[in-house]
Amino acid sequence: MSLDKPVFDIFVQPKLSLYNIEKDGSRTKANKAINKYMDFFNSDIKVKRVFVQGDPGIGKSTFLTKLVLDWCNVVSVHNPDNKATFTDAKTLKDFQFLFHISLRDAMGQREVIEMIKAQIIDNIYYTGAKQTKVFELLQQILERETCLITMDGLNEWVDHLNQHVVPRIPSSQTNCVSIITTRPWKMADERIKVSEIDRLLEIEGITDSEQLIKQLILSLQTGNNRTLTEFMTFVNERHFMHSLTSPWIQALIVNVWISKTDVRGSLCEMNCVLLDLLFKKANATEGSFKNGCSIECLSSTRYIKKQLNIFNALANAAFQFTFSSNKSLTFSKQELGKYLSKTHLQFCLNAGVLTARFVSVNVAQGLQFSFTHETVQEFLAAFHIANSKHDLLANFKPEHKYNVLEMSQTVIYLYGLHCETGNKLLNRLVDGDFLSDISKGLSLYIKHYRENLSAFQRDKYTKETVLKSNLNQMNCDARCLAISVLFQQMVIAVLNEANTSGQKEISLKCMDFTFNEYLLDSDSKALKQLLIFNKSNVRSLILESNVLEESELLSVMQQSKNSLERLKTTVTPEIYKALHNLKIKELHFIGQIEESSLSNVLPSLSNLIYFSIEDSNLLERTLLPGTLQDIYLLKCTCTAVFLRRLLVYLSFLKHDVQLYFEAVTVTDSNTQIFQSEILLCDMTNINLNIEQGNTAQYDTLRFTSIGALGLHTAGDVSLASNIMCTLSKLTQLDLFGTYSERCTLQLPDTLQCISLNEVECSSEWLCSLLIALSRLDHSVECVLWDVVLQPCEFSCGDDSKTQISDLRLEMLSFDMSNMTISVKNGSVELFESIRDTNIGTLNLFTAECASLASKIMYTLKKLKKLILWGTYSERCTLPMSATLQCISLQKVECSAEWLCRLLIALSRLDHSVECELWDVVLQPCTFSCGDDSKTQISDLRLEMLSLDMPNMTIFVKNGSVKLFEILRDTNIGTLNLFTADCATLASKILCTLKNLKKLILWGTYSERCTLQLPATLQCISVHKVECSAEWLCSLLIALSRLDHSVECKLWDVVLQPYEFSCGDDSNTHISDLRLEMLSFDMPNMTIFVEKGSVELFEILRDTNLGTLNLFTADCVSLASKIMYTLKKLKKLILWGTYGGRCTLQLPETLQCISLQKVKCSAEWLCSLLIELSSLDHFVECELWDVVLQPCEFSCGDDSKTQISYLR
Repeated sequence: MSLDKPVFDIFVQPKLSLYNIEKDGSRTKANKAINKYMDFFNSDIKVKRVFVQGDPGIGKSTFLTKLVLDWCNVVSVHNPDNKATFTDAKTLKDFQFLFHISLRDAMGQREVIEMIKAQIIDNIYYTGAKQTKVFELLQQILERETCLITMDGLNEWVDHLNQHVVPRIPSSQTNCVSIITTRPWKMADERIKVSEIDRLLEIEGITDSEQLIKQLILSLQTGNNRTLTEFMTFVNERHFMHSLTSPWIQALIVNVWISKTDVRGSLCEMNCVLLDLLFKKANATEGSFKNGCSIECLSSTRYIKKQLNIFNALANAAFQFTFSSNKSLTFSKQELGKYLSKTHLQFCLNAGVLTARFVSVNVAQGLQFSFTHETVQEFLAAFHIANSKHDLLANFKPEHKYNVLEMSQTVIYLYGLHCETGNKLLNRLVDGDFLSDISKGLSLYIKHYRENLSAFQRDKYTKETVLKSNLNQMNCDARCLAISVLFQQMVIAVLNEANTSGQKEISLKCMDFTFNEYLLDSDSKALKQLLIFNKSNVRSLILESNVLEESELLSVMQQSKNSLERLKTTVTPEIYKALHNLKIKELHFIGQIEESSLSNVLPSLSNLIYFSIEDSNLLERTLLPGTLQDIYLLKCTCTAVFLRRLLVYLSFLKHDVQLYFEAVTVTDSNTQIFQSEILLCDMTNINLNIEQGNTAQYDTLRFTSIGALGLHTAGDVSLASNIMCTLSKLTQLDLFGTYSERCTLQLPDTLQCISLNEVECSSEWLCSLLIALSRLDHSVECVLWDVVLQPCEFSCGDDSKTQISDLRLEMLSFDMSNMTISVKNGSVELFESIRDTNIGTLNLFTAECASLASKIMYTLKKLKKLILWGTYSERCTLPMSATLQCISLQKVECSAEWLCRLLIALSRLDHSVECELWDVVLQPCTFSCGDDSKTQISDLRLEMLSLDMPNMTIFVKNGSVKLFEILRDTNIGTLNLFTADCATLASKILCTLKNLKKLILWGTYSERCTLQLPATLQCISVHKVECSAEWLCSLLIALSRLDHSVECKLWDVVLQPYEFSCGDDSNTHISDLRLEMLSFDMPNMTIFVEKGSVELFEILRDTNLGTLNLFTADCVSLASKIMYTLKKLKKLILWGTYGGRCTLQLPETLQCISLQKVKCSAEWLCSLLIELSSLDHFVECELWDVVLQPCEFSCGDDSKTQISYLR
């Protein structure tokens, strides 16, 4: 193991698998082996970044090294005898340059070009001038030439600014392709976006394990006296077969065998053997642990005892470098000097436990050190924790909830060394959030994915294709499933290591257990051992294989009755009994159920929200609890009566319910039993999904009031087409499958949304669907989540071309202004299908969709609203339709340049336009990316400031300082701020908005209003606001300082309670504010009130406002108590409904009363006119839209007399 051998001597072709990155972000293992370099780079999209994941010691670094050598041999043959990894090595010749980077040696560096300079240029050229010249050449090469950049060990690198998860390659270097190796847990990092993964491969091992062993035996012995047969005998005798999982372990075991070392086979023991051999290499003094050792795996070593101080110092260093806040796999001599003397450091270098690399003549430390392998560092860190007399974990705080997976190897080692300490570490790492994610992942698993789900395969990753989940949450859901898989694999490895190491009283806590076909027998046995130990605290028990006896299962159910939430199992009479009154939430039965027994037990499960039956006949009614939210029937046969009873029962639930039928056969649909009941009930709360249904199933649904329907195959759509138009309350339709020719679906008039999820279709089918939707006389949304248009549509003969052409002409003739089209995964062909159409709203869920749509957007002559999501950089080139009235940025990350250009484009429209910034994050460093970038942004801002934007309204919900700085000094006309935080951020630039006429506020405000209002403001509109009296008073004072007419609209203002009773200081403060407010002249101010209160109008008492506009009769009633105090009120505007006599006490200054939209009695109107006539000056009464209530003069003698007196 310590010998330095050429790669060619021991290299064996790796076993590589491809993962398809689905458009929804899930990762599906393809049924295709990778055996060509061409498979790395050939794809439907331009491949820029290839990730190669694999477990520790699986051969990632060796593979990348061999690839580099293959490239060297192809471009300039050095050794024609060396066999390339793949037969198509000439594919690599497409790359003019290759740069190999070790990411563990790139700590503190963020740019790939910096890494190339430090690791290659600075090691070749020693003078500054030459380095500078070659670096300039490097920049040109990366921008002009086709380059391959190989980066080894992404999991060993972190961005010290925590902004990038992958080393940065500038977008200008368009011809650079990178291959990056990493451990699987790194690929579960949510910061690695789907758009950044062009290709994902996994090294699962090697294609010929026997060949590697043969080559290792030949490489490690002097003669040829040891054979493969002898080695396999050794492996079988010591039960090492399960350990032959990676090249690194194979090499270690061969090394142990060659050295004739006797071991039991734990990973800890293997590491000790390795370190013992390395110490021997450094001429260590021999000495054994005659009296044993507290760490058992050290007992059989021969060269560590006499150097135990070095071993302990190494372990301390490994711990510090692994668990410190700045985890590092490379370190300087100065950092190592804290733990190792010069002599000890040299010993470790001689042994090969540590390696050193020359970094650069410009780097002060000169050398970078690292352990020979990351797993060695992790083992030594675990050893230090286990061997320490102090509780090293007491102050340990995980950085985030996924730390336990990142540190899984250390946890495994620690259980092999000292179980009690391992338990402490695991308990500290596994927090509530992490356990919640596991629970969510297992909930997704139990809720049925596709038949070929391979979430628990030995490839250490999951197939994350989610069948029934909110697509907006797809990535989060897939990650939770991955975490549940990885954590179970980790605890199995932990238990195996503890058992093999001879640990007693393991006490490993685990709550979730999944037994399925993907587990090896040995792993299944280990998991069962863990289950039996934890059987009083089981949360999830998924039994897809018969590993438990009935008695064992019953024991688990009994002892975990207060914790069991999730169960999947076959069922027996005894299990029915054991289920009674459990707190279970998710239940899945496999096999024939007994309906009467089931009806007895299910109502007692008061927490049950998900229930599934697989492979059973269902004949009668089954009683269900009212808590159910999801029901899933799989491969079942049921009668039409059973289905009708089920639907009727679910319709009476007070919440929405998901009902999923997969491969369910319905019989006896001709019977009329329960037919009238199903037609009378309201089933709009039921979301029904059907996959592989039959005719009888759809006949049963005819004329029902289902609210949402999902059809998962084209066959289901064909069957449903016969009854679709009878579904009188259907609002949502989800389609999956493959479709050709014309769409003949007769859509119900009630449909509001149709969603194409995983659909492959012809242009003809899609066009005819859009035509059918456009015939609906109300707003409708067509969501294109994942639509692939079949190729060659326009080249299938003259008849086909004519047909498509006629369809397009027909589609273009329809008014689609009520239609919203949403696209998540688009294509050129898809957007060409909607060219020149009259759609009203376009919703684009990715930047890629926006880019594709930009080519046809200007042709959408009736487009009024554009909604964007995604990440945008550089220049915004979206052509704005002349009809556009609103652009809405939902969840968008963008550069300042992109946002500026968008606002400039909007300002060029010659009509009112809204720009909604709901959740916009500006990319960092925009204003500090070089002089050119600064100049560009500066020029853009000057251009933006020169444009007139009085017709533009900007909405902001989640703002930032940088976002509002972009708006500084602009000429926008209206600003709408949805939170108090936004108002605070905007206050710093508000006074610079020289053309701002309207300000709209939402949110909660306390203390004094400090908004600096621009002099141009004509209206402030307070919508849904909760505020203090102090805040409102100071706002009115600020408005009164404006020297022109201004409106203050109080639409829905709630004053915070106890403002006037919060102590003497508060009373005095409010009193001073009111005195200040009363001193201001407000004749130019109009106050609008829609939802008032006594406290609100009390604030207006005695003020000098000029106009009061009251939108309801309630407001008028509340205002009547203070109206006479308004000494300068000249105009009163009323809306609403009034009866009885008008009791308004009008102020003497009133010159005009305006009745806008008023419904009133003759008595009320007469008394109002009488009140007006009592004023001793000219007064106007505007009756704009007044409706007198009927029957006023025929409501009895008293009423007539009263009206008569008034007249």
